[in-house]
Formats: sequence, structure tokens, C-alpha cells
Amino acid sequence: MNNTIFILNTVSPIFLIVVLGWILRKRGIIAESFIKQITKFVFNVTLPVLIFLKLATVDFRQVFDVKIIILIYLGIFIIFFISWLIARQFIPKGHGRGVFIQGSFRPNNVIIGLALIMNIFGDEGVARTVVILTFLVPLDNVLSVVALTIFDETGHRGKALIKSLKSIITNPVIIAGIVAIIYSILKLPLPIIIATTGKYLADITLPLALIGVGASLRVVFLKKTSLITMGAALLKLIIAPVIGTGLGYLLGYVGIDLGIIFIIFACPTAIVSYILADSMTPHGEIAGNIVITTTLLSAFTLSLGLLVLNYLGLL
Repeated sequence: MNNTIFILNTVSPIFLIVVLGWILRKRGIIAESFIKQITKFVFNVTLPVLIFLKLATVDFRQVFDVKIIILIYLGIFIIFFISWLIARQFIPKGHGRGVFIQGSFRPNNVIIGLALIMNIFGDEGVARTVVILTFLVPLDNVLSVVALTIFDETGHRGKALIKSLKSIITNPVIIAGIVAIIYSILKLPLPIIIATTGKYLADITLPLALIGVGASLRVVFLKKTSLITMGAALLKLIIAPVIGTGLGYLLGYVGIDLGIIFIIFACPTAIVSYILADSMTPHGEIAGNIVITTTLLSAFTLSLGLLVLNYLGLL
């Protein structure tokens, strides 16, 4: 019972802050311009600082595990392939195949995943996750562009791929992770004044980011729920974590590592998938529908999955 209460107490606050963000926007307390500003501020300033501090101050050799990165890559490719097969079989060309594929595999790990891992596993879990995200974010970007350009046949493949590669090279999250890895390997000292200032910025990252997630949700999309949306939600919230966690267990992972693997695969679809789909395809509404549906349902599926893992003695 105590473990059940612990999991509920660590998962619930994350989604309550998301709901708070939605309420604040709905009541006009925060405006659309503010949402864009805090999202940009978090992505370009506070989140890179958080990632750098959590990774630069630990022994990189202790948190780097190439096997877990290969496992997660394998899981993502399996889900991508399954969603592609389903899309090819059941969704006509030009009706959102790429949006369905992207919504089925691209997780909101940088915000919701990181917040959950910090709440449940603390700094050690965050450090391990940051290493994984440094390698996972580029893969997510490339596969999203592949899905939206090739499978939806937008006609902008070359430009989209170049834009994606540019976004990877200039991505503050990836840059912060790489710099932190170098800093950790070299075991360079971190001046107290830098560490203290950075901590102030890092501490506001996840609350601001979660409010931004909630404020970005558009409940109006729920009125147009379709089989495409529900299929993507089923793949993202049920099939993906089963595949990812199953692979992790077969490779001998338990405890904190298996918990991180589960959360990475069980997170809802990333909001950036809506932004990308809306700018590259005529199916932005479907992408928005997938984002809000998976975000709302994931409050239950994440809690249930963690409870099952805990009940089986795997956490």
C-alpha cells in the first residue's frame, strides 16, 4: 500500500501542474504569447542548464550504459515499423499516415518523462536519463521528418531533412548533454557561483515546462477523436511500453533502469509532434488530437504500469 501511495503521489503532481497550465490559459491568466515565451525560455535556457548540472556533476562512466541506449533505439524502430505497417494497411494515402506514425512513437520524454523520473528516482535517475535523451532526441527528430515527408508525401523531403539535421545540430538539449558529458569525463570543477546560479534556473525548469504543456493543450481536438487517434494512443501508451519494458526485462534490467525504460516508452506523444505536423502537413488537427488524448490517458497508464512493475517486484 505504501508503494502504491508513493507512486500515485509522485505521478499525480506532474499531471496536476499540466491541468493547472490548461486552466490558467482557459481563464486568460496566461496568454498565447506568454506560452510561446516560456516554452522558448525553458527550451533554450533553463532545460539545458538542468541537463548540464545533472550530468556534469556525476561520473559519466557510472551513468553511461551503451546497452540501454541500443535497447531503446531498437524499441523505437520496432514501434515505428509496426505503426508504419498499420498505417499502410488501414490509412489511405494523404489521410495522415505520417501523423499517425509520429504520434505512435515520439514520446514527451524531455518534459513529462524527465519530471516523472526526477520525482521517482531522484538525481541518479535524471543523470542516467539525460545521457539517454542526448542520443534519443536526434533519432526522434529524424524519424518524425521521415514519417511526415515520405509516408505523407508532402513533396518537401530534401528541405525537411536538411531542416531536421540543422535542428539537431543546434538543439540546446543535445548541445547541453554533449558539453556536460565532456565536462564530466574531464572531471572539471564547477565553481560554486556557477553551480548555485544554475540551480536556481534548473529548479524552475520542470514547473514552467509542465505549465507550458498544459497551456498548449487544445481540448477542442477531443471533439474530433477518430480511429487514427485511438490507434496511435493504443500504440503509444500500451504497445510501446510493453515492447520497451519487455526488451529491458529480457536483457536483465530491473529497478531504476527498468523504471526509466518504462517511462521513456510510456510517456504521451510530444507536443512538438503537433507543431511539426501542423507546419509540414495538412493534418495538424489529427496530431493535436493525438497529443491531448495521449497526455490525458497517460496519467492513468503510467500510474498503472508503475504499479504493475512494483507489484511484480521489478522496481
